Amino acid sequence: MELPNLLYDFINWLLTFDRKALILGASAIGIGFAMIAGIGPGVGQGYAAGKAAEAVGENLKSSKQITMTMLLGAAVAETSGILALVIGLIMLFGNPFIAMQGDTFVIMGSAIGAGLTMIAGIGPGIGQGYAAGKAAEAVGRSPRNNRHITMVMLLGQAVAQTSGILALVIALILMYGNPMVSMEGSIYVLTASAIGAGLSMITGIGPGIGQGYAAGKGAEAVGKRPKHKPLIIRTMLLGQAVAQTTGIYALIISLVLMFANPLLALV
Repeated sequence: MELPNLLYDFINWLLTFDRKALILGASAIGIGFAMIAGIGPGVGQGYAAGKAAEAVGENLKSSKQITMTMLLGAAVAETSGILALVIGLIMLFGNPFIAMQGDTFVIMGSAIGAGLTMIAGIGPGIGQGYAAGKAAEAVGRSPRNNRHITMVMLLGQAVAQTSGILALVIALILMYGNPMVSMEGSIYVLTASAIGAGLSMITGIGPGIGQGYAAGKGAEAVGKRPKHKPLIIRTMLLGQAVAQTTGIYALIISLVLMFANPLLALV
């Protein structure tokens, strides 16, 4: 049997199922994709804990300061996992796709796409964990500069979360302000576009890791040269802004797919 016929038969087979069941099934897949984001915080927090343990071993007297810096940074690194959990819980207990009006396949694609977006959280989780680890290490070497180091760490971590926030925005649009369900055009293109909008945001893994690396090195530099903190922060933020570029590109593509999709006119 030829591939087109297989696809056609598969689509017809899906249509034999209840509409609600299909949307719930797609939502379950989306939930699973969303929770993949937890990889990031797990890796990042583990790195932070390892660096903190190493720092305590070298400077036992500052163990309390080191541990507090590590825990604070690790708590921030958990953000991506929490955001993914929120999206997962919404689809589990308050699923907006069930009541959404529009083609079943487009809604299914949107549910999967919403979950895919949250995978971007892997990047911020790893990056923020790296920043926490380097900050804990810097505090161990220079406990007097604990306040300055922690401030730079938190500032850098906040910027590193940008990719995760952008992904959350796209997920929420797909869930609560989805323009594709009311668009005219090929349902197959619209369904694929909904999934593509989610896939595009996975690009945020890169900026999240890169910005976290910049934050960690910034905290480390301030620990060594606290008098140069303004210049270090300025350089760190400038570099983080540049590192976010590809994440912005991904956001643009996702928005174009959702709101001004030129592919629909080609069918």
